[in-house]
Amino acid sequence: MAIDSLAQSMGDVKLQQMCTPLFYSSTNVIGIGVRGQRPGRIGDKCWLYFVENNCPFYRATIFSNYSPFNQPEENVKLPTKMLANGKKPTSSAAQPGPYWSLMLEVSESSYKPVNHETMLGDCIQGLVNTSLLEPEDEIVSTYVRRFDHGYPTPSVERNGVLAEALPYLQSKDILSRGRFGAWKYEVGNQDHSFMQGVEAADNIISGGLELTLNNPDFVNTRANTERRLTGFKITKETGK
Repeated sequence: MAIDSLAQSMGDVKLQQMCTPLFYSSTNVIGIGVRGQRPGRIGDKCWLYFVENNCPFYRATIFSNYSPFNQPEENVKLPTKMLANGKKPTSSAAQPGPYWSLMLEVSESSYKPVNHETMLGDCIQGLVNTSLLEPEDEIVSTYVRRFDHGYPTPSVERNGVLAEALPYLQSKDILSRGRFGAWKYEVGNQDHSFMQGVEAADNIISGGLELTLNNPDFVNTRANTERRLTGFKITKETGK
């Protein structure tokens, strides 16, 4: 749980005041399903970053490149919702694939507001502007979801806040860990968050060191060769 949300849930006014300087950005996730073969110009790229001002997204993930299961099978028939240029399709009848898919991310904060009513259309136009889509490409599905807590901002006030708030919670037998639990962007990825939980459990049980939380520079400059799930096997038949 995010530490600011935890403070609200606890009704702890002191903790709420501590967390006031913490800042974060929200993330808007947009999914686009497209009929046709993935363009050769994109190739096997997994994600692309954009700093240009001709699109609202900062990152585009070629979702279908991760797995063939990230889009319908070719024989599945779907109607075209719209063309990438915003025009209506010539036919509303369901047609077969093939298909490919993209996932876009649009950041949002009090410093960077987002118009949610036009965001989807703006993103599709951005895909055309950046040549990820051609104007006549057929869009068969769209998805939009907003994550209020997207990225914990490593502001100049953050370390001072955490130096006070985390020990305060620990005095109440609460170890606040994870992406927003510890509010450390530099160790806030999924793998980091998982290890924060593992190391917190080790600390509780045996007093183990919490390297990920307390030494971000150290853990980010080396490979983890010590911690392995031994005896864990995946069978081809079940995938479990």
